[in-house]
Amino acid sequence: LLSEIEVTGQYIGDGVFLEAKRPIFKLNSNKELVQVSFNNYDRAAFRMDDEKTLKFYISSAGWFQDPSLGDVTISDLLSHTSGLPAWKPLFSISKDPEVLRANVLQTSLVKNGVRCYSDLGMILLGHLIERISGTTLDVLLHEWVLNPLGMNHTCFNPLNRYKSDDCVATEDCGWRKKIMQGTVHDENAYAMGGISGHAGLFSTIEDLTKYMDAWCDYLGELSLEEEVHRIIEIKGDNQNLPNFTLGWRIAPSLEFSGVGNYEGAFGHTGYTGTSLWFDPVKKTSIIVLNNRVHPTRLETDGSIRNFRETIHNYFLESTE
Repeated sequence: LLSEIEVTGQYIGDGVFLEAKRPIFKLNSNKELVQVSFNNYDRAAFRMDDEKTLKFYISSAGWFQDPSLGDVTISDLLSHTSGLPAWKPLFSISKDPEVLRANVLQTSLVKNGVRCYSDLGMILLGHLIERISGTTLDVLLHEWVLNPLGMNHTCFNPLNRYKSDDCVATEDCGWRKKIMQGTVHDENAYAMGGISGHAGLFSTIEDLTKYMDAWCDYLGELSLEEEVHRIIEIKGDNQNLPNFTLGWRIAPSLEFSGVGNYEGAFGHTGYTGTSLWFDPVKKTSIIVLNNRVHPTRLETDGSIRNFRETIHNYFLESTE
């Protein structure tokens, strides 16, 4: 099954699997992934100068505002230190992606100096990649990441390629009046046509295994070893939690991984119930695919937190 990176399948280390089916999952970068810190931006972000400000690339960013979004750097967006709020209901404004991106570009900074995971920052990164490259995020992702890694079942908008029954169901959405199956769960990504820097990517356990193996090999298959080592060397700021390097969560903010919450490990969670964790030195990774929002997101925070910790503790403690 394809999944919005979210349902039940985990992979750790040398080919050890725990899974229910072969579903296509939605990789909710939200919050995440995607993500993507499940890095949609692998190669394109590295072609930007991450110390340049947003207004260097988009002159209209944060017009007539102080503090201004235009003064935020690419590095700030990747490490979630931009001051942007976590989220806002863009889907209630329009279904025109250009209108929604323009709205994000005029967002006021409300958490200046405070680290806060922001979907809006990921949306802007995806938009920047498209502007700089002159093509769309889905095309770039296939060309730069998915095809080279052989991730043949990972895509946006999977119903263009697969049947809905091939995809894992997520929430019974009151706004869209149906159970989401093969359609992005995130409302803002849906309003953007299913393709965004913060959510919308679907994948399988097999493809994600290839992705995690590539990170454990410092993305050598993509000729990005230098960039990965740079990411790994950033320690973040333990006094300003949650702690991020460029795109990935790092200790002490890997609480979801239980005993995997240590320096040298990296990870990310997805709102719909998914998570990735890896230790490149030990060449070990854990993938959790769980559709905790099915049929509703209500009152599931505690259960998914406990589930993730239990899975990570079980595998990591058994391999010591």
